[in-house]
Amino acid sequence: MNRGTASCMGAITIMNAIPTGVGSALGISLRTDAEVIVSEGEPAIDVALFEEGEVDLLARECVIGVFEKAERELPHVTVRTRSSIPISRGLKSSSAAANATILATARAIDLKLDDLEVIKLGVKAAKKAGVTVTGAFDDATACYFGGIVITNNNELRIIRRDSLDRKELMVILHVPERKIRKKGLSRKTFDPVLERFQEVWKLVENGNYFEAMTLNGQLCSRALALKEDVSERAIKAGAIAAGVTGTGPATAIICDEVLFDDVLSAVYQDDVVIIVAEINENPAPEVIPRH
Repeated sequence: MNRGTASCMGAITIMNAIPTGVGSALGISLRTDAEVIVSEGEPAIDVALFEEGEVDLLARECVIGVFEKAERELPHVTVRTRSSIPISRGLKSSSAAANATILATARAIDLKLDDLEVIKLGVKAAKKAGVTVTGAFDDATACYFGGIVITNNNELRIIRRDSLDRKELMVILHVPERKIRKKGLSRKTFDPVLERFQEVWKLVENGNYFEAMTLNGQLCSRALALKEDVSERAIKAGAIAAGVTGTGPATAIICDEVLFDDVLSAVYQDDVVIIVAEINENPAPEVIPRH
């Protein structure tokens, strides 16, 4: 029996990649841990502690992808995970889970993969599992490396990586109970606001990430018919940036720690989960899994 473990953090959206194929995301401190056990027995993949359905299928596709990469027959594999990332809320739970599962599987069978091989295997698995529209290369890269990434998702190419290097910034996540699945979404969903995404891209290109995140949130909210009141309240209270992350419904808010209480009070609701996180700059291979 061989065992591998790994962890990967989540991320929030700066520029959604669905409209143009170019995206940007920022790593945050929510995390997913994966444990993979390879043992003798009938070929099978047992998945525990994953939500049933799409995410369960994602874990299976990740394991299959690693064994295909290693050119090895599939043995009996058990995947166990735990996560602090809410699923289907726009917080990159699938990308973090894919990265962690692939890293853990590779470690269990002593397969050496470079960073982009891990990320691309996860993107491929996510497409097969139907949990992404574009392949989410931007999300997967931000989860894996931390910091800010800008990517061309169509070409699976990293355009730029950047670091905020501002320890005083806090992340507030406003997470409604309902989930938004990716099925049924496409680039056409964003046609009414497509032209304005050039403005978002210019802001990202020039390193104006906070302005880009807020404008992106406004455009995505309009395209997806989501309310903008949380973002508006956060900005009014002094947040540096606020907007729906991914395809929602969660809203990500960045604020200076001195205004944290004011912003938190402005967006607090009794019936909505509020999660406080930090910006993550630590690459997945360096994160020590929880036991």
